[in-house]
Amino acid sequence: MTTVRPADLPDFRQPPVVETLLSAQFDQLLLPRTAHFGLYWELIYDRYPQTAEQGELPAVFEKETGQPALPIGIQLQTLDVPPTPRFWFNNENGAELIQVQRDRFIKNWRKIGEADTYPRYEQVKEGFNRDFDQFSRFIRDHDLGQVRVNQCEVTYINHIPSGEGWETHADINRVFNVWNQPESEIPGRSEGVAIRAKFPIRDDERRFCGRLHVSIQPVQRLSDNRPMFVMELTARGQVADGTQFFDLGREWIVKTFAALTTPEMHRIWGRIR
Repeated sequence: MTTVRPADLPDFRQPPVVETLLSAQFDQLLLPRTAHFGLYWELIYDRYPQTAEQGELPAVFEKETGQPALPIGIQLQTLDVPPTPRFWFNNENGAELIQVQRDRFIKNWRKIGEADTYPRYEQVKEGFNRDFDQFSRFIRDHDLGQVRVNQCEVTYINHIPSGEGWETHADINRVFNVWNQPESEIPGRSEGVAIRAKFPIRDDERRFCGRLHVSIQPVQRLSDNRPMFVMELTARGQVADGTQFFDLGREWIVKTFAALTTPEMHRIWGRIR
């Protein structure tokens, strides 16, 4: 079923999104070996013909108090076989990426060329559902266990280059409304500000169900050494027993992005509502 965009979400004609990620973390599958992931690649090869191997990501759980917790039981677990790596499966132009490991299924969209446009969350989620369902069937059909989702993650990465609305990293207050440059001679205007913040996510009944992590970094764009801000928003948590958290996490990301950026930048990005 196709997801419909909620009417109360902020919307932009040209959002600065360069990458999105939907991740389903699940109880670790103890049976798969590297050969099984090779069989899975055969299943999706026509759409994802390129592959690479990366190190496994640790399982992470958002807790209401303290930092995200690593599951102690998995950390201390002794396995009869060596751990398998995290496998990347790319489509031909690299814009779509599937990542799989024994306890994680991740689907990325990445902006490859300047002319590429963000396909929107609804389309990204539809692609995730299709590929995750196929992966879950593969695990079940090969008697490798059962995929039980225990944590979901939504990430948006935004690149905001200078030249439209701002020129140097000292202009951070023209892009984001979470920092006001000092007016006094000392210390004066900062040449660069990095910001990290986290916010508890609660459901309609005010119960904790996750956390939103926001980071803002001043960088120089490699292609032309142009000043740029990288804004990354990650919502991680769980509601119910599937991937229902995705929609809630996306809502928090989009509303927070609009709340932390300035009306001047909204005009540049073509805010619709």
